[in-house]
Amino acid sequence: MTRTPDGAKRVHDRFATRNRHSFRRKAPTMTQLWDEFSKSLAESVPRRESLRRFGAMFAGAALGSLGMESAWAGKVDPCKSFCRCSNKTQQNQCLAACKTCQGNTSRLGGSCGKYVCCPTASCRGVCSDLKSDPNCGACGYNCADLGESCCGNYCADLANDFDNCGGCGMRCDEPAPFEQGACVQGACVYECAEGADDCGDGTCIDLGFDPDNCGACGNVCGASTPYCNQGACSMCVPWHEDCGGYCANLANENTNCGACGWVCDVFSTCVGGVCQPVW
Repeated sequence: MTRTPDGAKRVHDRFATRNRHSFRRKAPTMTQLWDEFSKSLAESVPRRESLRRFGAMFAGAALGSLGMESAWAGKVDPCKSFCRCSNKTQQNQCLAACKTCQGNTSRLGGSCGKYVCCPTASCRGVCSDLKSDPNCGACGYNCADLGESCCGNYCADLANDFDNCGGCGMRCDEPAPFEQGACVQGACVYECAEGADDCGDGTCIDLGFDPDNCGACGNVCGASTPYCNQGACSMCVPWHEDCGGYCANLANENTNCGACGWVCDVFSTCVGGVCQPVW
């Protein structure tokens, strides 16, 4: 069947009106219910309809109030949930202490009638600053169980910890050049690193590059070979090689790549002492 434009418009208007009324029936507000009841007083409507409107308004008010109470009940009061004292005076005292903690029950210490708001935390009902055993950094974290000591809010091995050597916060001094340090049995200990040695003055010397102690303590390089190059006196500065009177950098010279006289071809270049292809 073909509808004319006017007919289609009437159908559309009828559906729109029905949907609009349907929507109102699904979600009546208190204002709408009151308006309907007021109209029943001003209009001449059947007694049954007037009673229906009055009942709808009354039910809406009751359910609306119930909804508000349900919404309020949905917000859990942490203080009321925590405080379970049977005595009213003790219950009020607990609630007051919880209020002082702004509802943070993890800071409530004590028991019914004696609750207090702890400054930091409450561990099994006892106030703790979480800076000592058995509550180091957190409730129940006992450093002694690990054979360590509580240093503020963390555990430390005072016998071997470079930053807490012999006591909390007692950090060993940084090692000097060519020196390494460690905490041994609660004392800071230093020794020369590999390739270095103490040549009598308490200072670690790198024997590989010190011209006054080249390769060994007291070995001084002469005027013709003034440089100490990897533990040997040389005419060349460190990391260079004497290639027949010419000091070559074997790491990146194409004509002396990795060794004197080793030449890279035109399709490669010296990188790290090895001829690498050039693409």
